[in-house]
Amino acid sequence: MISGLSDDNIRFLIEIIQKLMPQEAQAAGKAMTTDAKMQAFMRLDAARGEISQYLPEDFDAERELEEARFEQYGSID
Repeated sequence: MISGLSDDNIRFLIEIIQKLMPQEAQAAGKAMTTDAKMQAFMRLDAARGEISQYLPEDFDAERELEEARFEQYGSID
């Protein structure tokens, strides 16, 4: 039944289930979500060295960000 539902209907179903769950079960679900987020962050942080090999030696992230902001929004002066 669930596999035949649209994405919006699945989201709605999940919201209904979350409202019916006791608070303890909701807290456990949130803890798992936080744990999954931390694991993803740790993998990204560990991959930082590998990713940096594809960037130029003189790459300046702050300068790139400033240039992109200026290109997108222009000067606010």
